[in-house]
Amino acid sequence: MYYFRLAHKYLKSEHHKGFALGNLISIVGIFLGVFALIVVMSVMNGLEEDITHRIIGLHSEIKIFGKDYSPIKNWEAIIPKISSEKIEGISPVCQAELMLLNKQNVCGTICQGIQLDRHLQATLLLRNIYIGSPTSEDLKDGILLGSDMAAQLRANWGDNVTLTSPIADQPTPFGLMPKSKNLKVVGLFYTGIPEYDMKYSFTDLETLQQFTNMKNSISFFEVMTESPKKSLRIARKLSKKLGEEFEVQDWTQFEKHLFAAIKFEKKVMFFVLVLIFLIAAFNMIGNYLKMVSQKKADIGILKSFGATANDVVKIFVLNGFLIGIIGILSGFIISLGLLFAQIKWHFIKIPITGMPFQSVPVKIEILDLIIVAVVSLVISLLTTIIPAYRTIKIDAIKVIRESEE
Repeated sequence: MYYFRLAHKYLKSEHHKGFALGNLISIVGIFLGVFALIVVMSVMNGLEEDITHRIIGLHSEIKIFGKDYSPIKNWEAIIPKISSEKIEGISPVCQAELMLLNKQNVCGTICQGIQLDRHLQATLLLRNIYIGSPTSEDLKDGILLGSDMAAQLRANWGDNVTLTSPIADQPTPFGLMPKSKNLKVVGLFYTGIPEYDMKYSFTDLETLQQFTNMKNSISFFEVMTESPKKSLRIARKLSKKLGEEFEVQDWTQFEKHLFAAIKFEKKVMFFVLVLIFLIAAFNMIGNYLKMVSQKKADIGILKSFGATANDVVKIFVLNGFLIGIIGILSGFIISLGLLFAQIKWHFIKIPITGMPFQSVPVKIEILDLIIVAVVSLVISLLTTIIPAYRTIKIDAIKVIRESEE
């Protein structure tokens, strides 16, 4: 037990019961490193999760296209091949790039024809509708608009808008004219992603099929699984099952560049913060070297009483371990307390117009906490090795003689 007693004694100042200044600075350095790592990684996780839910809220988790993205014919016979216990919803979608008009206001749109009942099982669209409560019947001669699109068109719930083709392909006595159809705005949705709220609109599947002359064909299927984390594995199984005639994508591929950027930023932030942590480690090395120099007399006495070089090394390594544990625990307690408070009360706001969320999103991952704890403890212990092994070179007899003189 004398290892622990001496290591604990060397934590304290000789003049009072508190920590020595050098040890206190080392503890604060570790605390700040752990605090910054946990907070930044949790916020990045929260950002990724929030964006994931918003993308899935509009697109579902898996999309199944025809080969070379060609229209899918006889789609009703394909649904039984897709169905399984791990799939909660399948929605056939007909998609076209069209235009919407409301008086003098014009807006391009990616219009999707859906079977509303099926689509609500395959996506979280219903959660995003904030004005209106459309039914399948309403959607046959109606349309759902994104919030930003509605603002640009100056259209509100109950207004009539004109869906039109940008290509003149409708024969009339006056020549070819763009095809158009009047639709009633039966609802408005908000995803929080401006690109989606500005581009997407929804109407009935048969309505859009007739409008685009796709007959009974669809553009793709949208599929909801039991969990977004399992969707990639399920997508791969569906790809093998359906064969080369279909292209299967999971939600990470819908906005591939966005998710790749978030993951890259998370890794960069982690390594940058670890480098800052290493700067604090150099301060710790200087502190330990100073401690070894100050404790030469104690080391000489220990060796004269029979303590081996390894015994002395263990004392200083244990001292560094205690400093690391104190810094890591304090960093964990303060950072997790702050993060849980943010999750419950959302007191840290983001006062930026157009942001998809109004408070800082947070998600705490157990694996991240383990990585931070291990990295912090390893760095703390490594900083004690060089100073601790310098005690081996201390000559006990020489030190005692110098102290007597």
